[in-house]
Amino acid sequence: MCGTAGVFQLRGVTTYLDEEFVRSMTAAQSHRGPDDGGQFRDDRVVLGHRRLSIIDLSPLGRQPMSNEDGSVWITYNGEIYNFQDLARGLSNHRFRSHCDTEVLLHGYEEWGMEGLLNRVRGMFAFALYDSRASRCYLVRDRLGIKPLYYSALPDRLAFASEVKALTHSGVVPDSRDPRALVGLMLFGSVPSPRTSVHGIQCLMPGTYLSANRNGVVLHKYWDLDTSQSAQDGGQDAEREFRAVLQDSVTRHMVSDVSVGVYLSGGVDSAALVALASHTKSKVVTLTLTSDDAALSEGDAARDIAHRFGADHREIHLSSHDFIREVPNFLRAMDQPTTDGVNSYFVARAARQAGVTVALSGLGGDEVFGGYRHHRWLARRNRSIQYLSKLPAWFLGLAIRTGVLYGRLRGREKWMRLSALNSGVGGSELYLLWRGFFAPLQVCSLMGISEKELQAATEEFFDLGSEDPAREVSAAGSFRYIEFKRYLHDQALRDTDVFSMAHSIEVRVPFLDHVILDQVAKLPRGSEFEGRGNKPLLTRAVGDQFVSEAALKPKRGFSFPFRSWMRAHNNDMKEMAMSGGYLDRRAVSALWQQFESDRLHWSRAWMLSLVGAGK
Repeated sequence: MCGTAGVFQLRGVTTYLDEEFVRSMTAAQSHRGPDDGGQFRDDRVVLGHRRLSIIDLSPLGRQPMSNEDGSVWITYNGEIYNFQDLARGLSNHRFRSHCDTEVLLHGYEEWGMEGLLNRVRGMFAFALYDSRASRCYLVRDRLGIKPLYYSALPDRLAFASEVKALTHSGVVPDSRDPRALVGLMLFGSVPSPRTSVHGIQCLMPGTYLSANRNGVVLHKYWDLDTSQSAQDGGQDAEREFRAVLQDSVTRHMVSDVSVGVYLSGGVDSAALVALASHTKSKVVTLTLTSDDAALSEGDAARDIAHRFGADHREIHLSSHDFIREVPNFLRAMDQPTTDGVNSYFVARAARQAGVTVALSGLGGDEVFGGYRHHRWLARRNRSIQYLSKLPAWFLGLAIRTGVLYGRLRGREKWMRLSALNSGVGGSELYLLWRGFFAPLQVCSLMGISEKELQAATEEFFDLGSEDPAREVSAAGSFRYIEFKRYLHDQALRDTDVFSMAHSIEVRVPFLDHVILDQVAKLPRGSEFEGRGNKPLLTRAVGDQFVSEAALKPKRGFSFPFRSWMRAHNNDMKEMAMSGGYLDRRAVSALWQQFESDRLHWSRAWMLSLVGAGK
């Protein structure tokens, strides 16, 4: 993993000021690449890079990197898992290193940008400059595993791997975006392409940007398909899926440095360890434990590690560790998020264990239907259609009654029913189940009307599906939103930021686009056929121990955050009340609900983060 940065002149030529901008951005991202750094400048572009050496540790892998004649340059963050396969088809080009970076350069020369992106398999974000065409490309992988942010200014295009790198450089003023804060309150993370800073945008997954003297144009080259097949693919389809799954994990294990696996004790990480053990005889596993026996998964993780002969490491986390690390956590944060604490501490544990690359089961729930609401949606499609056809007056009365009860009793789940005011589709159900603060709470916190909130909500659910006319069920629509909002905007973003804060590369084999494409070919509902959680995954792995893990209650890397926050209630409340972005009376009322156990700890945590200026 690495940190990228750059400035491309849209109108004039580069100056020493552009060099200073880029130098400042790369310095602000030194944690993303502590091993090396570099910079390139010509009349149109300045490219910067910080390197965390993973493949080909020699100086030959230094970036920015050029092709043979220096006409094409790249600064790149990520891993291309089929780079060796692609390199064999580029034998007419001269390779100077064993890095996957050169495959991107020569692949672009050979196939063009679209042809290259249709062939690569991996997680990546890069800027490629073609001096012959006076054109700069910004490119992001299909799922948005690796980040890339940009600001299209009147005279130049500036970009970096982190938002705070752009603001730190001074090229973009650090001005808060109020609508992004509305999205943060609704979803628990800032909804892309917005960021917390006005004027900085997130390049969306499966998208590349092309810039020249005529301006900036966005191109979508891939999108997620959640419709699934209505046909029965039979055993052949599942056999093909099993092969694709093993192939993905095998490719993700390739590294010239130590590789570990995050092990929580659940079915996702158990499956990863099982598949990784087919590739490597001795897998390093990492588990975080706490004093809370009800949440700590030390025993379950230990059993899984022993079953597959792993080199198991455990790192204990206490309340003292948590409160001591809060300032470091806040400094590491790039954009505000309700999540991320787990990601921060597990990456810290990996660094303490001497691991540089870690495999994570992230995405397993979204891909294999691991959440409880996935089964409910899949089985209640007719019920949802029936609800949507109820008379508007009747549905409205039921909703208002439920919301009123929630307000009187301080029950946020009931207050969330107001999300159904505009219908019973995928977006409304998403806010009902996946929403963060209830809509009325957001209005109070932000001091806005319900009409203003509705306008913002419509923007956040306008996700630019490539084929909006394609018939998708409420379940399919819900899962599409879940990939774009929760997985991309929160889980993947947090994993990248907080792992990079400790110079750790996290790989996510279950989010290989080849796996997602294969799942889309399977018969609708096949992921739920069988006992336990994620039967499609357990059938594919074919290990009894993994199947047994799927029968246990679903858990992840969880810690007693509620009790830790209550133990330091005064400090956390002071943070929440010290900010100027939210209505103080609304914050105070919600904090009282937290103190009386009527508000989830994650909501109080968010109030503290925003109060601290995050």
